[in-house]
Amino acid sequence: MEKPTKKSDKELWNLIEQQIRNGNYLFLPHAKKRQKDRSINDYEVLEILINKVNRKRQRNKRKDIFIKGFQDWNYCIEGLDVDENKIRIIISFEKEVTLLIITVIRLEQ
Repeated sequence: MEKPTKKSDKELWNLIEQQIRNGNYLFLPHAKKRQKDRSINDYEVLEILINKVNRKRQRNKRKDIFIKGFQDWNYCIEGLDVDENKIRIIISFEKEVTLLIITVIRLEQ
């Protein structure tokens, strides 16, 4: 399998928003466990991913990574929860049909 082309910011934001709007997203078991460990709910994650007002979504390209054997890159998205705590979300796509939420991390302020 060839290494896929990394998505531009515009492509990534459009694809994320489209998949969430269509309900084509999946929190992987690892993400669910980390959310529970770190007191982060689904709603907070989705608000950051769709760039809800005051969530200050941004992409941390230094943390994007491609792991051989997978279909797409893992993309690093960061933003703020309602208490303005920084959260990092690692996502990927499966056949560009399903948005996979791989893990969620609460970063120190």
